[in-house]
Order: sequence, then C-alpha cells, then structure tokens
Amino acid sequence: MNNRKGKNLLFILFLSLWLIPFSFLFKDFFRLEGLANFLDPRTWRILGFTFYQSILSSVLSLAITLIPAYFVSRNEGIISKLLDNTIFIPFFFPPISAVMAFTLVYSSVGILSKLGFSINIMYTLKAIILAHVFYNSPIFVRYISEALRRVPASFIETASIEGASKFKTFINVELPLIIPSISRALFLVFTYNFTSFAIVLSLGGVRYSTLEVAISTTLRSTLDFPKALSYALIQLIILTILNIFISKFEPISFEFEPFSQKKSGYLSRTISIFYLIFEYSIVLIGVAASFFDFINMKFDISSFLNLFSKELNSVYPVVRSILNSFLVSTVSAFFAVITAYYLLKNYSKLINVSVMATLGISSAFLGMALLYLNILFNIPFVLLLILGYFLITIPIAYSFLFQPVRGFDNKIIEAAKIDGANKATIFLKVELPLLFTSFTSAFLQIFAIIFGEFTISYTMQVRDYFPLVSVVNYSLSSARLYQQANALSGLNILLIFFIFYISNKLARKSNT
Repeated sequence: MNNRKGKNLLFILFLSLWLIPFSFLFKDFFRLEGLANFLDPRTWRILGFTFYQSILSSVLSLAITLIPAYFVSRNEGIISKLLDNTIFIPFFFPPISAVMAFTLVYSSVGILSKLGFSINIMYTLKAIILAHVFYNSPIFVRYISEALRRVPASFIETASIEGASKFKTFINVELPLIIPSISRALFLVFTYNFTSFAIVLSLGGVRYSTLEVAISTTLRSTLDFPKALSYALIQLIILTILNIFISKFEPISFEFEPFSQKKSGYLSRTISIFYLIFEYSIVLIGVAASFFDFINMKFDISSFLNLFSKELNSVYPVVRSILNSFLVSTVSAFFAVITAYYLLKNYSKLINVSVMATLGISSAFLGMALLYLNILFNIPFVLLLILGYFLITIPIAYSFLFQPVRGFDNKIIEAAKIDGANKATIFLKVELPLLFTSFTSAFLQIFAIIFGEFTISYTMQVRDYFPLVSVVNYSLSSARLYQQANALSGLNILLIFFIFYISNKLARKSNT
C-alpha cells in the first residue's frame, strides 16, 4: 500500500514540475476569446505549411533510406557501420552546425557554386526539405535495419526455396513484418520535422514559418503571449494525438535467427555510398570549416584563434557561452539521469505514460513559459535553463536507462536485502557499480543533446543575460561573421562527436 502511495506521489511531483511553469502562463493569458486566433487565416497558413513540409520531408526521408537500411541489415563492414552510425546526426549533431554546413555547401558562394554548379537554395522550401532529410533520415536507417535483422531467417529461406526473388521476398514477406517499425520511425521523423526550429528559421526564414518558429518569433517581436499561446496549444494538441497514435504501433517480436545471405548487389551498394556521402559530407564540412576557408578556398586558422580574442568576446561572448553551456548541460544531464533512474525504480504504467507523453511538448512552448517566469519573479536565467533542459531530457534519459534499470537482476537486490542492506547501501554497493557504465553513457548523451540545443535558449532571449554557445553561434552567423561562426560550429561538432563516441563505447560495454 505504501509502495503504491509512493508511486502516486512521485507521479504528482513529476507532473507538478511540468504544470508549474505553464500554470502562470495559462492563468494570465488563456481566454476563451483568445481561441478566435484558431480561425485566423494566417494561423491556418502556418499550420498548413507545417504539415506540408513535415509530410514531404518525412516521405522523402523514407524513400531515400529504404535501400541503405536494407544494405545495413544484410551486410557487415565499414559501409554498414558508417550507415548505422548516422544515427548520431538527428540526436547529437547541433542544428546550428547543420545550418552552417548547409550554408557553406548550398549558398550562392558555397562549395557547389565554386565547383561550377549553379545552385543556391538558401531561404527556399528546397533548403528546408533537404536539411530535414539530412537531419532525420538516419532514424529510418536505424529502425528499418534493426527490424529487418529480426525477421526470422526461416521465412526468407522458405521464400527463396519457392523461387521468390529478393525483391518479391522483401515486398511479400519482410515488408509486412516491419511495417510497425516503419510506422514508428515515420511518426518520429514527422514529429521532429513538425517541431523543427533552427533549420526552418535559418534556412527558410520567417517567410516559411512553422508553428514552432511562429511561437518564438511572436514572442521576440511583440511579446504577444496570448497569440503565441494559441500557436503552442494547436501544436500541443496535434503532437499529443500523434504520440497516442504512435503508442499503438508495437514492433513484432521474433526470436533472433541469424542467417547467411549473399552480399547485396552493386546497385544497393552504390546507392548506400551516395547516401553516406550526402550525410557525412555535411558533417565533415562542418568540422573542416574550423580551419579551412571555403569562401577563399585556403587553410586559415585565424578565425578559430579569433574565437578567443578579447575583441570578439567583448561583443560575442564565445568563451563565456562555452562555460555556461558546460554548466547547464552538466547539471541538467545529471539531474535528468538521476530522476529517470528513480522513475524507473518506481515504474508504473501511469508514470510510463506521463513521462513519454512529455515528448510531445514543444520546446518553444516550454521556453515561452520559462521566459514568463523570469518576467514575473525575476528567477535567474541559469536556473530556468537548467529546469527547461532537465524537463525535456527526462524522457530521453528514461528511454536510455529503461533496459538496464528495468532489466536489472532482482535476485542480487533481494540477496542484499536478506543481508540487511538498506536502499542507500544497495544503490551504492550493488546497483551503482553494475549500472555505472549505463549511467555514464546516458549522462554523456544527454549532455551532448543539451549542449547543442537551440530552441529553448533562443525563445527565452538569453543572449545578453546568460549566453549559451548555440545562441552565440547563431548570432555570429546572423552578423555575417561566417568564418568565426563556422569555427565555433566546428568546435562544437568535434566536442559532441567525441562525447557521442565515448558514450557509444560505454553503451556497448554495458550491453555485453
């Protein structure tokens, strides 16, 4: 009975953390007459474009990844490993770094133009779609390839014996079995495209506003909280419906049956290589921009060195923003991991649903609520930022730790209890040593996500009060200090990629 009360109390506390920031916003600005904004033609245009670009980006992402995903599932080697590791991009590659790299490649003075290709897609729908395909398509590669690996070998061998070609086997046998995984990936990619902020704002501009962009730009331009709130409510309703719909699709579970199959043909290998070039070229150019001037086509580290100069930092606080980002990312990630562990130890269906449901809350919406708390109570931005990043990363940390914590051998804990150990001793002497690599891996990955996050800090307008590196990077780009912006972006990419590499190593170690 006490255990149930404890879980209910934990659920209430978790819900309160989310409700408190929004309660003041709703109390002061939610009015029934404000719902009239739902009927505003501009609102419907923004909503229509948000759906249009999200659907188009998601469908194209699926189309170009079917063959690479199939290749990964049927082959081993460097190409497959590189394809599998593209999952680093949607979760850890900073969106501002992606914007900077795309500018270097696809602008009128970009790399392709210098190579003789007359390409300039900046500030067009094409730029938004292409960037979303780059950013989110690796999710399809991971989901589809893992689903294909789980298809029983006997099914495929039976189809082959009956004379079915690889294509017919895929269409008639494998595709129906992996539809649930494709559906989950499709809705996940759609959600990320729907809530995209930095890419739409930087590569499309206000002309191509989505709901997420409209929330932030409305606040920054007019501080019209009622209007921004109406946009946020529309987005929240849509994303909540999507999250409920996603939960209906559960992957079909099969016992793993490894099978030997001939390597994929030349065509699938070639298409996979082209996809790899598309994905990794953006990443590598983002890194190379730190020490190579792509405008004048020469090596130049002066912009990198200039990042730390007193002159630049007096206007654009690069060093301060890096230190601030380290502080916020470290504290937020630490508390997110601890909270996720505690939620999993007190697991219930109610807690599980409430935690995963928060994935559907807009970061711009949360940023708006936190900004209003600062206006009302003058709460320091650093505390509000930590709270914001803590809240948005709890469900991610929860997902990372779900298997290690929920799958922990309870026999070990029961044995410790028999020996008289209390909960604190069990955690410090038993669970912590065995789960340490999982905790560290989750912490590093959450740290990387927060370090590159842009939406909350931009919406809260913290540039002059508590600058974070993502906002300063955007400010440098907006001021047309492209070399310095590229150098800072490259530095961020190297840092986050290193963290991703270490966390991946730890995650694999914890799973062995």
